[in-house]
Amino acid sequence: FKRSVSKSGTIQEVRKREFYEKPSVKRKKKSEAARKRKFR
Repeated sequence: FKRSVSKSGTIQEVRKREFYEKPSVKRKKKSEAARKRKFR
């Protein structure tokens, strides 16, 4: 029972971290694309 709970908890944490990281990655990609456009 403890193992299943710990696994579900870690999965939830990973999902939350992914959701928090994804927007930041999108912003970085947008900023990089903007920089490339400005240089060109």
